[in-house]
Amino acid sequence: MRRIGLFGGTFDPIHIGHLVAAEFVLEACELEQVVFVPTRVPPHKEAPDTPAEDRFRMVELAVADRPGLAVSRVELDRQGPSYTVDTLRHLSARRPGVRFAWILGADQLLGFPMWKSPEEIVSFADLIVVVRPGYNEHKGMDAVRDRFPKATLEMVEMPRLDVSSSELRARLAAGRTVSALVPRAVQEYIRDRGLYERTGQPK
Repeated sequence: MRRIGLFGGTFDPIHIGHLVAAEFVLEACELEQVVFVPTRVPPHKEAPDTPAEDRFRMVELAVADRPGLAVSRVELDRQGPSYTVDTLRHLSARRPGVRFAWILGADQLLGFPMWKSPEEIVSFADLIVVVRPGYNEHKGMDAVRDRFPKATLEMVEMPRLDVSSSELRARLAAGRTVSALVPRAVQEYIRDRGLYERTGQPK
């Protein structure tokens, strides 16, 4: 059966850490494709200030020249909180020949049992856990296996890249460079749209 990875998040903005994680998973798990799924309304944290269409466009630009990576509007075109189970229901009904794999960080795994309908999530999709060097993932992996014995979990280790979207927003607001951390096309889009500028900061 064909397998496609799904990588959810706000991507505010997308950065090199997201892209490296997606490419490592694509290769390590021998997936046909990794599809970024920008969230409209994250259910477990504050909604981003950056408009959904801008976040989608930044992901679209970031993956344009990367074979095997793509982006989906499935959560942006659905109103209300962007629950993973709803996304998987929608995609599974439309792609019956595909087995999906949901990509998440090791830190997210500990909270997975509190997600909406986790039993249904693991029936629709495998879980691929991205682990950074030095992170002890076994506690989260063991907890999920104990709670959901039918779940398929895979672990992919990737290099340590100390970059986060919140740090990038702060750098951009301060007028500092992000040239090594964000694809050039995304940098240009941010500049042209005036995203992440402090109020009153000249363009």
